[in-house]
Amino acid sequence: MKQNQKSHATSYNRYPEIFKEIKGIIPSPSQILSFGCSTGIECETLQELYFPNIKIIGLDISEEVITNNIKKNKYKNIEYYSKVDNITGKSDLIFANSVLCRWPESAGEYTFETFEDTLGLIDNLLNKDGYLCIYNSKYLFCETNLFLNKKYEKIETSHKETGFVTKYHKDNKKINDNYPFFLFKKTAV
Repeated sequence: MKQNQKSHATSYNRYPEIFKEIKGIIPSPSQILSFGCSTGIECETLQELYFPNIKIIGLDISEEVITNNIKKNKYKNIEYYSKVDNITGKSDLIFANSVLCRWPESAGEYTFETFEDTLGLIDNLLNKDGYLCIYNSKYLFCETNLFLNKKYEKIETSHKETGFVTKYHKDNKKINDNYPFFLFKKTAV
């Protein structure tokens, strides 16, 4: 797996409006995946505030971070992994928040190819009719083959802001307008 975000900076309940709205759309998913879970604080937030008693998987490429997460884990419904192959079962909801980018931003360091390849991995972990939340990404999901081949549909949300990372089209042209979509439903396999 190619590395996406290198930073492990995060905070507790850092996207409350997003989490609340998604909880209203899918109140009881069978399983949630936090893709690029970093220190696990997003998993803990989801378990404590939004999805108690739901199985939550935290996935991060850093084996050191995952080892630390496993050591400090006090939740029976949270599991952590550093390899996609170790995850059993697919999720009904996947969060890819602030991971499909590089921060701080560096020109050319994070490519559309890496973005699209990573989304292919994520797609394999999501059930049909499941939801994918891509918040604070460099590129637009609507320009990927997964979306263009009608495998996903956009979900209208009341929250119309998609993060602080500068957005680019797949040809690396900067997007100056706000892009209001961060939630997508998988409609085909």
